[in-house]
Amino acid sequence: MRKLYFFYFVWLCIGFSLACKAQTPTDSIDEVDLGDAVVTAHGRSHRLSLDVGHKEVLSLAGIQKMACCTVAESFQNSASVSTGYSDAVSGTRQIRMLGLAGVYTQLLDESRPIMRGLGQPYALTYTPGDWLTGISVSKGAASVVAGHDALTGQINMEHRKPTDDERLHIGFYFNDMLRPELNIASAIPLRKDKSLSTIVLVHGAADTEWREMSAMDRNKDGFRDQPRTRDFFAANKWLYVAPNGLQLRWGGKVGLDSRLGGNTHFDGSEAMRLKMQTDWDKPSTLYGSNISNLSANAYVKMALPVGRTISNTTATSSVRSNVAFVADFDHFGTNAYFGLNEYRAEENSVMLSAIYNHYFTASTSAAFGLQSRLAAYNEKLQNRTPWLAPLQDTERDFFLRRRENELGSYAELTLHPSRPLTIIVGVRGDYNYYFNTCHFTPRGHLKWDIGSRTTLRASAGLGYRTANVLADNLGILATGRQIVFTGQPLGAPALQYGAADFKAFNRQEKALTWGISLLQKFSLFGDDNASISADFFRTRFLRSVIADQEYAPEYIYIYSTDALAYSNSWQADFNWTPLERFDVLCTFRYTQSRHTLNRPNGPPLRIDRALQSRYKGLLNLQYATRFRRWVFDATAQLNGPARIPTLTGNLADSSDSPAFVQLYAQITHKIDRFDLYAGCENIADYRQKNPIQSADAPFSATFNSLNVWGPLMGRTFYVGLRFNLY
Repeated sequence: MRKLYFFYFVWLCIGFSLACKAQTPTDSIDEVDLGDAVVTAHGRSHRLSLDVGHKEVLSLAGIQKMACCTVAESFQNSASVSTGYSDAVSGTRQIRMLGLAGVYTQLLDESRPIMRGLGQPYALTYTPGDWLTGISVSKGAASVVAGHDALTGQINMEHRKPTDDERLHIGFYFNDMLRPELNIASAIPLRKDKSLSTIVLVHGAADTEWREMSAMDRNKDGFRDQPRTRDFFAANKWLYVAPNGLQLRWGGKVGLDSRLGGNTHFDGSEAMRLKMQTDWDKPSTLYGSNISNLSANAYVKMALPVGRTISNTTATSSVRSNVAFVADFDHFGTNAYFGLNEYRAEENSVMLSAIYNHYFTASTSAAFGLQSRLAAYNEKLQNRTPWLAPLQDTERDFFLRRRENELGSYAELTLHPSRPLTIIVGVRGDYNYYFNTCHFTPRGHLKWDIGSRTTLRASAGLGYRTANVLADNLGILATGRQIVFTGQPLGAPALQYGAADFKAFNRQEKALTWGISLLQKFSLFGDDNASISADFFRTRFLRSVIADQEYAPEYIYIYSTDALAYSNSWQADFNWTPLERFDVLCTFRYTQSRHTLNRPNGPPLRIDRALQSRYKGLLNLQYATRFRRWVFDATAQLNGPARIPTLTGNLADSSDSPAFVQLYAQITHKIDRFDLYAGCENIADYRQKNPIQSADAPFSATFNSLNVWGPLMGRTFYVGLRFNLY
């Protein structure tokens, strides 16, 4: 870790020195100093995009409404995306959208698919909020251009650009548990005309010893409420623009992440880890866990305009046909243990794309593309449960290896048959060599501007993804149960230990998602200052993979099923600006998400998905003074009940979590180039009291940390600053 901190310090020094040497222009996007006059633009922090699909846009102001250390935490002001924990030991943040886990939502980095495999559960926590200028959430069927993985939608992250006028941004965060976080972004033009420019992005955070001693076991169960985390991320993006319009973008990102959890006095030393393995049956033995991840990405994008320039009817903008090539490399490696369970995995993947966009008119176009993905996965699981049955050293070892290569093509047509109507129709075909199957993925979108204030949208499409059953359900390792990989249906012979056949229990998941939404703008004690939107989306699984912890109290069965599984989501949003610089957002979502659990000795059981809240309400108020010198934010969340899985194997023992409210507040004050902010999360100090079952007997079959339905950390105060140099 010392080498890591030294590298981090050197990188910061280089970025700061380069930024200070760069020229500092006097204008910026949000605020332009014209002598004695200052022009300030005020835009909504949360809005519905004008695009054809149902897309919610969270601007930079929306990201900064709370001290959003990562993208996963920036959705506290959204009912469309919910944030929670996968378990009470690892501290891994996860999202849910349309009533389903975040692994069914495709993640994009400036329209480029990222972390599709083993690293996907961590992806949103690996992007700091200070690195971004906006986030867009597309619900329902997505464009076929990005692939077939999006079953419930897409989350696209827009980073700070190499051409930004902001030469240096520094963000510092500090909370009452003495956890510091530092983010730095430095855009550097290497030529005066910005034809060649770069940006350096750095993030570092580490829990201090004070946090370990003072505030990491508030419920007094002997376990850390959150693991001790240390992470470092760095990215470098480049842009070259040639006189003929050629754009060449390339860059890379690297991340290191370490999480130490378990009993509060477990320090992760080899001696303590060895004691777990040899003296697990002694009451004095401490339970510990550790996750160490390494991620790396590199990409090259080239786009060349071809053909003539086409202007729209108002001549305010123009478009031009273009051809593009994209090459993308991803690496993710993890080395983790949870008590006696050990999990090691590595993924390497390369994606190559060729795209041609042709514009017939300014509003009618076609996109054609070829895409190839080569991916290699190596996973090893040591599932040691000697309290259930005496085992040899290697008797519970599984090796899940696969080389999953795909080749696909697609076509997408955008039509504008009449002024108020826009239609997008797309189809793609992909051949998966590993599963020896061809996917046919049709998708369509419609937007109808019924009037100047009313917009109707509809979408539908298929989606496919390969479940990474261990990475997608990492929390199952933080239990004392045996994991059983079985075929379809449940009750088929379990896979033998050793070289497990991945295809025997994990066919690709397949789902149909369709939805409809209506947006109505109107005047409410003002001029076009309010809007209300309502939407409904349904995802119907045609094939899914389940990690079933409710079949038996001592086992977790993983199997593939064609049984009925679906999720229905209704949502309504109300936006209102009653006064200048005063925004009101009120939203409510109701979810009905169910799946079928197979039972070999009886009929299948259709039941609510575990830990999915049935409804969520949100109220956000923001007021800013002139020139945004002061900004006041307040948020209230109402979280509905969720079904808590049974631990006995009898579904009749299931229960519901209580509904609860969470409150947030933040004040920001602008002083010259500095933004100072202070706030409080979970003001009411609401916490789930006993997230870990049998915390006093961690080396037993009854130990379980999966059933997390509420916040694990209580009231948290924080302060921070942002420095912006133009």
